[in-house]
Amino acid sequence: MSEVRRHGVNVWRPSVRARLSWVLLVTVFLVGTTSLAMSGPLPTKDGLLFACADIAFISLSPVVLFRWRMVLGSDVVSLVFLRVRRIELRRIVEAKVVPREGLTFVLDDGSTESFGALGNTAWAHRRATASRADLAARAVLVAAAEARGEEPPLAYRLPPIKGLKRAAVEDGIWALVVGLIVGNW
Repeated sequence: MSEVRRHGVNVWRPSVRARLSWVLLVTVFLVGTTSLAMSGPLPTKDGLLFACADIAFISLSPVVLFRWRMVLGSDVVSLVFLRVRRIELRRIVEAKVVPREGLTFVLDDGSTESFGALGNTAWAHRRATASRADLAARAVLVAAAEARGEEPPLAYRLPPIKGLKRAAVEDGIWALVVGLIVGNW
């Protein structure tokens, strides 16, 4: 496979604000776990849990900061995170934003491919100007329509997000279950 471009036209990365937020989150987490470890003896399970979480955050940081991107090529869209996923343009028929998954492309067979670095807020469809996610989805859908020989959607905007309340409730339930398990472990 050919090398995936890092910058230029038709390359979308997480916003600078999102990358700075990641750095702040990792820094606060590392400082917090280090101060807990230094303040006194920790139970072995807590020390192991904090060490594993620290290693995971540190390991993912270069990927989030330097590798995570979506690249629109002449005949494929490359979604890059831990691995590179390539989608043929002619297979993409729709784009939407899904909670916890970000910008999601619907393929001709009904399957979906997500790019979590771009997404909209619940009220982005009310903005007067298009968001970064709208512009990226529009560029990909125009290229996909041209690859299929159809008329491209030149004024495309992503539809409103659906399922935010359900995603919040599910996340809360998972957080409660994990908290109970780790707290009683």
